[in-house]
Amino acid sequence: MAHSPASSTTSPTTTTVPGPPVTPIVWRPCQQGLECGSVAVPLDYAEPEGPTIQIAVAEHPAEDPASDLGPLVINPGGPGASGIDDLPDELSVLTPALLEHFDIVSFDPRGVDRSDPVTCGETSGSDVPQGLLPDPVPQDTAAEQSVLADDQAYARACAKASGDLLAYVGTVDTARDLDRIRAALGVSQITYFGHSYGTLLGLTYAQMFPTHVRAMVLDGVIDPALSTEQMVTDQAVGFEDVLDQFFAWCASTGCPWEEGSDPTQRLLQLASRLRASPIAAGGGRQAGVGELYTAVLSALYSTSTFSELGSALADAEEGDGSLLLEMTDAYDTENGPNSVDAENAIFCLDHPVPTDVSTYPQMAAAAGARAPFFGPMLVWGMLQCAVWPVPPTRTPAPVGAAGAPPILLVSSSGDPATPHEWAVAVQAQLAHAVLVTWEGDNHVAYYYSACVRSIDQAYFLDGTLPANGTVCDD
Repeated sequence: MAHSPASSTTSPTTTTVPGPPVTPIVWRPCQQGLECGSVAVPLDYAEPEGPTIQIAVAEHPAEDPASDLGPLVINPGGPGASGIDDLPDELSVLTPALLEHFDIVSFDPRGVDRSDPVTCGETSGSDVPQGLLPDPVPQDTAAEQSVLADDQAYARACAKASGDLLAYVGTVDTARDLDRIRAALGVSQITYFGHSYGTLLGLTYAQMFPTHVRAMVLDGVIDPALSTEQMVTDQAVGFEDVLDQFFAWCASTGCPWEEGSDPTQRLLQLASRLRASPIAAGGGRQAGVGELYTAVLSALYSTSTFSELGSALADAEEGDGSLLLEMTDAYDTENGPNSVDAENAIFCLDHPVPTDVSTYPQMAAAAGARAPFFGPMLVWGMLQCAVWPVPPTRTPAPVGAAGAPPILLVSSSGDPATPHEWAVAVQAQLAHAVLVTWEGDNHVAYYYSACVRSIDQAYFLDGTLPANGTVCDD
């Protein structure tokens, strides 16, 4: 979740040679009043005349065509999220002036949903009860070997079901796709708005195609220079900080979960019980330690879900895992039908990890010293990429984006998923950038701050930038 300069974000095995000629998008009406189309792109940009895939695109045309400023392309994050499914939600929070003056465009990145989706062999939409999630924090050598075997089996299934596509879904190739979308939209420059993972895509694009950027806002900034171990450890600390805020909220509001004198230990004790004995969760399904970790993580992106988490933990203490399972299922499917498989595939191409399996227990312990609940979980999660069947295509490095216009960076002071210090680091890396901080704990400030929305609007419309270091406290 971070960025860099020059050719450092590109793979040495790929090329920027253009593919076949780009033709204008043929728009047709589709869901929720949008216009939909597609753009053909090379599967492998190193073989631009080889097989192509189709990138699905959707648009909400400018409400005042006479004052149309062109396309505002949005990536909502992920990775693995469907931009087309997300677009109606984006339209509901964008300011009226942006809707008036811009064609609002989003797309499903390669490997996601409508754009040649990655699959790992599971039957989509099956009503067969799902099994328990794997234990994300192995406690002994036998459990570590079980995690490794599960990751290897999953990697084999992805390779078998997705074939050649699996090697070509990284962000470097998606940035090239974005430039073909720009050409298909008939413009020489795009205005771009990236949230969370969308900031990594935006930084990669600005590095590769700096003169094709009209304006760029990145909210919830990933630092492309970080090693994957540093990145997940920073995230673990960020989520642990918000978990502590949840504990404080729970104590002050009298939430139904009784956290005791040491809430972190109480939560870890609940994890141990669910590891040993999963609990009933309704419909013939169960909730175990994997569901607990996922539910807790999902609830910390926004303080508005603290109440639901308190109820879920209280129910779990009483042997009812239905709310934990409901939160887990929602998190795993919120970004589209193949979002989990796509996220895994994209992440492993974007973020090189240590491949020596024997180093993971020590790395997990080190992360656990800084973040007792989330550190080991997120470090062990990297093991999947250590056994991934195709190599990474992005090299972590700073991004300078020389030749691009000033980039507006926005960061929440207490964002757990993309910690504030990442945005500070990226602002220092970029040749021209301004950082705005929103004093809040939620992920992606635009959704929560009228001050941020006002600043973004002024920049998008006419390039007006605030002073670097501006703080929004609404």
